[in-house]
Amino acid sequence: MKAKIWFLLAIMVLVILGCTNIEGPTGRIINEEPNNKIIFGVDTFTMASAPVFIAEAKSFWKEEGLDVEIKPFVNSRLALDALLGGSVDIATVIDYAVVLAAFQQQNVKIITTISTSEKHVNVLARKDRGILKPQDLSGKKIAVSSGTSGEYVLNRFLEINNVSQSDVKIVNLNPPDMIAAITRGDVDAIVTWQPHIYNAKNMLGNNAVVFSSKGLYNHPFNVVVLEESLNTQKEAQKKLLSGLKKAEKFMKENRKESIEIVAKRLGMNAKDVEALWNNYSFKINIDPSLVNSLEEEGKWAKKVGIVKGAEEPDYKSLVYAEYVKNLK
Repeated sequence: MKAKIWFLLAIMVLVILGCTNIEGPTGRIINEEPNNKIIFGVDTFTMASAPVFIAEAKSFWKEEGLDVEIKPFVNSRLALDALLGGSVDIATVIDYAVVLAAFQQQNVKIITTISTSEKHVNVLARKDRGILKPQDLSGKKIAVSSGTSGEYVLNRFLEINNVSQSDVKIVNLNPPDMIAAITRGDVDAIVTWQPHIYNAKNMLGNNAVVFSSKGLYNHPFNVVVLEESLNTQKEAQKKLLSGLKKAEKFMKENRKESIEIVAKRLGMNAKDVEALWNNYSFKINIDPSLVNSLEEEGKWAKKVGIVKGAEEPDYKSLVYAEYVKNLK
């Protein structure tokens, strides 16, 4: 009897301390409120994550009373996989990956976009492989990260330039590995994002040719959560976005210091980051065009057979805008 009483008391203490967990519909364990710590899965190898780097460096989350542990990933698809697998609470994810997850009945929600850029994802090729124009990619070996914005841009780029996918050999590589592969000549071209394109171009010098994806894709880079966490981690998610909003303001008012922070985080020269800076819009918001982009990508993926047999998701339901509406 005494043992039972002590057991019940122990459970009550855990509840009071906020240490309990619940199991969501996906079967993963989600921390209950109140919880002032979250694990943030972030693509830490991209310019698009700049607001995250600033929020961390300037301790804006600590000001909000939130302890954020950043877990690094080499691309946002891996960050999304970690979110779905339960090893992170929140993640930076491109819209295209959210669409593919939705086709698989994964209940993910975009709670804000943190950056956009029409010049973020590009195609870089070696001139010495006879590639001077997009059509020259036919018959060539191209590296891309599957399930990412690079895959979406590559397929659209080939499509508008009348190059069949069957006429190219696609190799799945993570972005950091692409630089070594294109430099060695293991592949003829790569499709990836900044700063990897910039770094690869510097390595190849005059032997590099870059094809822009401008007009193809605006690359909304988003913060994504699981649907069930909107209830269990609501306050922590609000604090995370408040910290990112402070980062947005800081970046507008302190350009030089912001560039230096991002350069240090990416292991780059500040001048190189500055050369790319104006290609980005760093805003913590949800643009009205986001749902249209999700729908366009979903219909395209279904049309070309990237997703087969699945019904299209409700694209509006993939966006949860309540938090950003109240941000100051």
